[in-house]
This record gives sequence, C-alpha cells and structure tokens, in this order.
Amino acid sequence: GRVRSVAYAYIDTEESIPSEIKHLKYLETLSISTNINTMLLNVDLGPEVCELQYLKHLVLFSYGLVSLPEEFKNLKGLVSLDLSANNFAEIPAILTPENFPNLKSLNLVGNRRWTIKDLRNKDNYDDGIGLYFNTGTNNSLRQLLLWENLEELALSNCYIEGSIPDFTVGEDGVEAYTQADVDAWGGDTIQYLADNNMPKILPNCTGLKLNLNFFTGKLPDWLLYHPHLLEWIPEILIFNQYEKGINTVGDAVGFDNIEPTFDYYYD
Repeated sequence: GRVRSVAYAYIDTEESIPSEIKHLKYLETLSISTNINTMLLNVDLGPEVCELQYLKHLVLFSYGLVSLPEEFKNLKGLVSLDLSANNFAEIPAILTPENFPNLKSLNLVGNRRWTIKDLRNKDNYDDGIGLYFNTGTNNSLRQLLLWENLEELALSNCYIEGSIPDFTVGEDGVEAYTQADVDAWGGDTIQYLADNNMPKILPNCTGLKLNLNFFTGKLPDWLLYHPHLLEWIPEILIFNQYEKGINTVGDAVGFDNIEPTFDYYYD
C-alpha cells in the first residue's frame, strides 16, 4: 500500500538493511537505529534504501555503517539525513549539494568506534577510530561549509583536527554579504558583515555543531560574526572541544581566540 513512514527501533545484524525495505516505495520517513556491538561492525549500506524515491527524512543511527553506495545519490528528495553514531572513517564523498539539492539537515555526530583522548594513538586500532581527518590536508569540512542550503550541520564528537576553515571572498565561489542581504535580513548584525566584505558562509544555517572534536588554531571571522552565531550556542556547541584532548602532534586542543564574553559581537 501507501505506507509513508516507518521506524525500526532495534536492529541486530552485521549486514545491510533487509532488502524487503525497497517494497515500501512510498516511504517519506525512515528511521533505523541501534545495532548491537556497533563499534565492531563494518556495514556497507546496500542499494535497497536508494530505491525509495519519495524519501524525505532518513535516519540510520548507530548501525555500524562505513560506506554509502553510489546509488545513494538517487535520493535527491532528501530533506534531512542523520548518519550519527556510525563508523565512517571520513565524510562520504557522495554528500554534496549537487547530489542532494533539497537537503537542509545533515547529522554526522558521534562517528567514533572508540573513545581516545590522544590522537597520537589513533593508529593502534585495526579498524580505525572513526571519523578522523586533519583539515590542513583534507578539505571535506571546507566543502560542507560551502553548502549554502544547509540549515543544520552537526559534526560533534568526532576526531576532526586542524583549524576550522577560513574563506576568502572571490575564491571557491565564495561571495560577500551585500546590502541586499542587509535589507532582506532587516539590518542589525548583518550590516557589519556587508560593510566589512565578510564571506557569506552557511548563510541559512541556524544550527552548527562542531564541539568535542580536536580543533586548534583561530576561530575564523566568518564564524565569530555570523548572523546566527548566538543561535548556535557556540560556547557549548562550537568553542567547547574535547576535554584534555591531544592532537597528533601533541598539542592540547582548543582555540586561541575565544573571547570571554560576546561584547565584541553586540558592539
């Protein structure tokens, strides 16, 4: 029939999602969560879910996933995608605005197999530690930050190190805030951004979560002066990095330029 929404509360398998799921072709919402011994699994998502052409909201939580098939890009109607608490070693390359033009929410929180505080030990685990990369040599976070339509981007509690990417107006298609943006917004904070030729990054994003990673360096101005900054609760969901965390070169994690108050922002 025309079943539109289904949720499986508990799954116990080392394989992909049961193939019978493809017969529920009118699904708009699918939530599958909680596999057993998730940290030990290496599940490759099969193509069956990719045949659900009406799917808008997909949750594959704590399933042991390590890869997405090429067919995944057939889900062009997706509005929200939750891949949290899986075992991805990197951000799947298939997750691009070209492949998912309607996506507004992307959640990759908690892609950790194990809990470690010192990344100098990351190579001691046969299957890796989870979602790890250095922003200095890997531009996947940079590409996600350029995804203009995203309203929520969540990457908390992974093993991302390096600095949060900065951007230059005129490079990689990055535009500056304009007076038209100010007029549409209603002035206030955004006037400062237009007057100072600030790069317009994630302009529609009202929820950004980068906390409990292994970031170091300076917070970029596009973030510190973002019009939605205070909605992000940044002192908890961005500034707060992994407690007593050490990156791969032995440095304590945390940012160099966190202000004690938001007076600079209100000014």
